[in-house]
Amino acid sequence: MRKQRALFALVCLLLGAVSAGLLLGQRTREYKSDQFLMDTLVSIRVYGKDADKLREAVAAAYAEMHRIADLADGFPQPGTTAYRISDVCRINEQAGLKPVSADKDVIAMLTLAKKYHSLSEGAFDVTIGPVMDLWGFGRNDPQVPPPGRLGEALALVGSKDLVVNEREQTVFLRKAGMKLDLGAVAKGYATEKAIQALKRHGIEKALIDAGGNIRVLGKSRRDIPWRIGIKDPRKADALTAVLALEDSAAVTSGDYYRYFEAGGKRWHHILDPRTGYPAAENMSVTAVTADAGLADVLSTVFFVLKPEKALELAEKLEGVDLFLVADDGRILHTPGLRGRVEVKAGEGYRHDQGR
Repeated sequence: MRKQRALFALVCLLLGAVSAGLLLGQRTREYKSDQFLMDTLVSIRVYGKDADKLREAVAAAYAEMHRIADLADGFPQPGTTAYRISDVCRINEQAGLKPVSADKDVIAMLTLAKKYHSLSEGAFDVTIGPVMDLWGFGRNDPQVPPPGRLGEALALVGSKDLVVNEREQTVFLRKAGMKLDLGAVAKGYATEKAIQALKRHGIEKALIDAGGNIRVLGKSRRDIPWRIGIKDPRKADALTAVLALEDSAAVTSGDYYRYFEAGGKRWHHILDPRTGYPAAENMSVTAVTADAGLADVLSTVFFVLKPEKALELAEKLEGVDLFLVADDGRILHTPGLRGRVEVKAGEGYRHDQGR
């Protein structure tokens, strides 16, 4: 009898060990990977039960991001492999000469850009390349350009002279000297392509952070919305708000990401294509949509516009929300963010509860 009890206890112990092992094998795992890409640190977190599948999914996501980055890169030197791969370089090279065949994703980015150039009445323009070059934000020695040269560069900016032929899959810049700069759309578009790659690999929970471009898939690991911090534009270690996000994107444009100081003034890289100078209406703008590519475009559109105009446009667009910190310290957001954003207005800010 004693032996039977001992045997029964041993069997129970073994069954318990097997059950625990099965549960351990079925638990949700996190896999995280970081890469420096598109001039920023990109972090991808995915969740699932199969470690090998998680790694494969993340590899596929990064492959998509690298592909879009290569196509949209406007900085490679002529004669290099990177230059030959870049559609943007080839389009710029043939400005004023002839249309250039382009990848379907470049066509999609430019079609999106032209749409929001029109909706924003010129506040967004991917033909701003000549002006960006003059400021030198892509180099190590940015500087305030002389007004005369700035005027010459501005004469080459205008999406009316950007011809995108979707049927022929070609792009043409009508004026010699025109240049595309996809810095305000490519990162978000690449992030969205990465999310689609994760979905194809069966991933249901993920977060991609591409230097202020946030895109989440599903809910967080705890099955609640992700909590995304919005940085205080004047205090590096503080937040102005925390946003609840689920199956959507939040992209922030701020005057604190890339700038230099000259003449006692701070000059940032988000230029108003209508004036050629840094936009001065807002300190920080966060666009919230289901698509990271659109959110990237809109974060720049809203940043350049006056706060009231930005809010007005956001409320007209279906599925779009906006959180902004105006240059005068006002914190404003669209009604759709009520209950989804926790404002942490610090000293120097005023939260307009009426919005």
